Amino acid sequence: EVRLSFFHSVLLCSICCNSFYWELYNPFSIGSDTAGLGGRGGPYRLDLGHKVMQVTDEMKARMSEESQRKARAMAKEAFNEKLKELDMGKLDWKRYQSLRNEVDDEITQLKSLLKDLKRRSEERVWLKNQSNGELDENKIVDALSGERDVFKRRGNPSTNGNFLHNKPITIKLLVDISASMYRFNSYDGRLQRLLEATLMMMEAFRDDKRIRVHIIGHSGSSAKIPLVDPTMSLDEATQLKVLECMVANTQYTYAGDNTVEAISDSISQSAKGDLVIIISDANLQRYRIGVDDLSPLQSKDVHSHLIFIGSIGNEAKNLARTIPNERATVCFQSSDLPLLLKKIVSNSLRQ
Repeated sequence: EVRLSFFHSVLLCSICCNSFYWELYNPFSIGSDTAGLGGRGGPYRLDLGHKVMQVTDEMKARMSEESQRKARAMAKEAFNEKLKELDMGKLDWKRYQSLRNEVDDEITQLKSLLKDLKRRSEERVWLKNQSNGELDENKIVDALSGERDVFKRRGNPSTNGNFLHNKPITIKLLVDISASMYRFNSYDGRLQRLLEATLMMMEAFRDDKRIRVHIIGHSGSSAKIPLVDPTMSLDEATQLKVLECMVANTQYTYAGDNTVEAISDSISQSAKGDLVIIISDANLQRYRIGVDDLSPLQSKDVHSHLIFIGSIGNEAKNLARTIPNERATVCFQSSDLPLLLKKIVSNSLRQ
């Protein structure tokens, strides 16, 4: 029995439903001007399960500007066609359930945490500085001097600094939907796990008005690709469409990285107390990303955390160690990503 991952199911759906069908029988699915993996100028990525031979950056640099322009145009056209297909609503409940089953425990735990926080916030406490009730033993001197508000009584707190009693907390999840996520998914399943983690966030918070969830993609094409905002109604069909859109972006976006720009933009546009989580598999050396570029992570007002899910050698580990206040983590076991994400969110909500 062959069990397809969600990632490959989406790809197979694309192949069967549109013009990508011919790629199954096209022997020229690698090289300089066709879809594939590892080539030097194909318009978009297409994983057919073959062994990937990665060409060097020097070979890629030999492509003419005209060839690059045509490849970008082909990628844009194919991407637009894919988005049109998603708008048709051809959604598969089995694909959705296969993803949800992988993070069902984490979803349950996050929902239980929210219920526990709500219960604690509603516990009756001693309300002090009251004009009636029991005399507060700490206010005896004040009472003798004529102070009137020296009583205490049991009641529900009007506010305790917790988000449950103030404005809702905002959580921003910045997901890496760059070309490398597609390219290396067959190697370590990073895109599959990212989809599961994203679904976990949507499922856990979609019915809780106290949490405002934004999910924003970043890739070589853009530092800000809106996927989910608090105004959206997140039913199963909509959530699956979001995930399929993420896969489509990884397949058709052009090479590049905007991790630094995504971090800077998101944190600068966040309010005090917001939680910003960034997931990236950036090639740090290629894109010359250093600790100074990630200084926005040290914002005193915004809770921010960067998760590296890919690295060349020990680049990500070495960089994460130099980022102060434990604002960065490496997660190379992609199966741990949903667990790590749940831990970061849980710790933030308890503060």
